[in-house]
Amino acid sequence: MLPRAAGSPVARARLPSPRRARVAHRAVEGIMTVIMRLLVTNDDGVHSPGILALKKALDPLGEVIVVAPERPRSAVGHAITLHKPLRLHRGKMADGLPAWSSNGTPADCVTLGILELMDGKADLVVSGINHGPNLGWDVHYSGTVSAAFESVMIGVPAIAVSVASWDDDIRWDGLARFAAKLASWLSEHPLGPHTLLNVNAPNLPAGELKGIEITRLGSRQYVDRLIKRVDPTGRPYFWLGGTLLDGQSEAGSDVHAVANGKISVTPLQLDLTSNAARADLRAIEGL
Repeated sequence: MLPRAAGSPVARARLPSPRRARVAHRAVEGIMTVIMRLLVTNDDGVHSPGILALKKALDPLGEVIVVAPERPRSAVGHAITLHKPLRLHRGKMADGLPAWSSNGTPADCVTLGILELMDGKADLVVSGINHGPNLGWDVHYSGTVSAAFESVMIGVPAIAVSVASWDDDIRWDGLARFAAKLASWLSEHPLGPHTLLNVNAPNLPAGELKGIEITRLGSRQYVDRLIKRVDPTGRPYFWLGGTLLDGQSEAGSDVHAVANGKISVTPLQLDLTSNAARADLRAIEGL
C-alpha cells in the first residue's frame, strides 16, 4: 500500500467521520435540495453519457465537481498509480459542461478530487453512472465500485451507480434521478463508517421499474472465460471473456432484484474478514 508520511496531504485530509450536509427548504423536481459538496467520477471516462446524466441530476443539491479518467478504465478494480506522475486537466463533458480529467484510475480520480480540488471537504462521492452491471462478485473487478471504496477509505461516504445493461440505448434519466434522491436522503441519514451503497438498475423507463430492494451480493461466476487464439506469426494470444453460469439469481440478491425489474441497493463494507472462518481456525493458534 502507498506509504503516507505524517503531515502529508493524504494523511491530513482523512476525515474522522461522515459530515452531515445542511438541508435547504425547497424541492426541485421532487428532490429536496441540499447544500452539499459532491464529487462525481466513473470508470467509463469523462466523456461518457452516464456521468453527464448523473452530474445534471445532482446539480440541484449543491456544488458538483467532476473528476474522471480521460479514457475508459473499466475493470481496473482498485488500482492506484504509484510509478508515474498523475495529471489533472481542465476540460469539458460531452455537452460542454466543465469537468476535470486525469490520466489515473477511478480510485486516483477520487483521491485527486477530494484532496486536491476539494481540500478534503466533500460530503459525498457518487461514482457512475456505469454502462453495464456491477452485480455480485463482479464488484471486485469494478473501477466504478472501487472508486466508491477509495472514497470511504478517505472518510467520505459514497455511492456507486450502474445500469445493468450493455445495450446501446441506455435510459439514464430515471436512475440519475434516483441517485440524486438517494444522495439527498443520505445527507440526513448518514451511513456507518467504511460503508458504501452499490446501486444497480435494469435498463427500463422510470415508469416500468418495479420498486427498490435492499439486497446482498449475488453470485457471478463465468465459464469459458479464457479464449486462446494464434496470431499470423504463430504466437498464441488470449482474450478474457466468458459467459455467466446459469442459476445464479438467488432471491434477496442484487442479481435477482435487477432480473425482476427492481433497483438494487446493496450496502458494502471495507472489512472482508470471514468471521466464521476465524472461529474455525482457532486451532491453528496451538500449532
